Formats: sequence, C-alpha cells, structure tokens
Amino acid sequence: MSSIDVYKHIHLGFIECPSAYGFVYLNNTRKMAIYELLEDIPSDEEDFDGKVGDILIGGGSGEAPAFKISNPIAFQFFTADEEAFCNIEFKHLNDIFKAFWTPTKSYILCEGFTKLGWTINVEIEIWLAENVCKLLIKSISKFSSYKTMKIDLSTNLIFIPPD
Repeated sequence: MSSIDVYKHIHLGFIECPSAYGFVYLNNTRKMAIYELLEDIPSDEEDFDGKVGDILIGGGSGEAPAFKISNPIAFQFFTADEEAFCNIEFKHLNDIFKAFWTPTKSYILCEGFTKLGWTINVEIEIWLAENVCKLLIKSISKFSSYKTMKIDLSTNLIFIPPD
C-alpha cells in the first residue's frame, strides 16, 4: 500500500515522466499519479505533507516520489497578474510547493522532464508546479476558475485520466 492510501484523497489522474530510468521501485511505469488531499496530513508522516485541498503528485512508499502543490496559493502564484501577485503572502517557496525526493530521484525525473521542455535554467520544482497547475486548470473544471486571459496555459505535460 502506498502512503497516500492511508489518507482521504481524490485521484485526479496522471502525468507522464518519460525518463529513461525507472522512478518507482520494481515497476517500469512512467506515470505519476495526481491526488487532491481531502484531509490534513499529520506531522508524523515521513513521505510527504499537505493540507486539505493540496495537490500531491506521487505518494510515498512504493510509488513515484512525492511533490506537493499548495492549493490555492500555487494556483494564485502562477496565474496572478502583477497587481494580484503583490497580494500573495508566502515566506518561502515551500509554502507554494515542496519536493520530497532524493537527489537520485530528482536526476531521474529531470532526465524525463527535459523531454517535455524543462531546462536547467529553471528549478525543476518551479517548472513542475507551474506546469501541473496549468494542466489542472485546462483539464479539470474545478480548477478552471484560475484561468485568466493574461496567462498562457500551454504545457507539454499530458493529463491522463484515472484508470
């Protein structure tokens, strides 16, 4: 059982990371699950953290390494115009998104995401959070309220509905 299965969540779908290397132990999948948390994650959880409404990619033990996107702040951060951007309060980028992967897993994921447009000039966490937010805004109606005329929603990530 994956760590996410201990907590209430909705499985929103998948993204694909076309890495040449496996990132899930004893599994050749290149799909990374996207979840919306329906409960706060207790502080003693070792694989990830999050609050109700946050987006989690991966999910801990036996699955892709976890990556949290804080909702709504991340969606506001990536879609705000200049005036609205000044009103977004955060102390650190970990308030917006947070990676829970090792350097080895980071290398594997980065190798895959270079095939989808990530470059070394942008931190992988920023690139992934922005592109997942764009993907969810385009693909799932509950996130479409973040769509504005001022933001380009193009992304090379592909949304794969849940099985």
